[in-house]
Amino acid sequence: MSILEKQVDALMRLCTAEKESERARVREEVRTLLEKQKSDRASSDPEYLIRELLLELGAPDHLVGHPYTVQAILLVVQDRTYIDSITFGLYPQLAVIFDTTASRVERAIRHLIEVTWSRGDWETLNRYFGNTVSAEKGKPTNGEFIARLTNVVKLRMREAA
Repeated sequence: MSILEKQVDALMRLCTAEKESERARVREEVRTLLEKQKSDRASSDPEYLIRELLLELGAPDHLVGHPYTVQAILLVVQDRTYIDSITFGLYPQLAVIFDTTASRVERAIRHLIEVTWSRGDWETLNRYFGNTVSAEKGKPTNGEFIARLTNVVKLRMREAA
């Protein structure tokens, strides 16, 4: 029986329930089924996973670089070749999508990374980036940031499948 069929069945039982205790039990069952459906959908939606991950890292979503970064990771999830050609492939593609220039896209993503690195949660940043970041620079490059988060999103999608 699919989740939708279970939801319909539970709703039918809710409509026909006579006792308040039975209605309360069925309402809770419906809530549980809806939450399960929501979590199943969220775990397979790459954009949701990306936004959740950026939030966890402490990336401010009011910065211009936030939607650029989300879209960049989405593009790399869909087509891994973008990561090999960030300057001449990914940035121009993002510039077309957002009706701006490639240099503005690059700068906005770099600014998002700088702010995330200065304000974000160190434990979380270290958990995701650990020793993959250059010790001299202290923060990842745009390419390193996008590639690492792309890998995390792909792993989470694979786990959900």
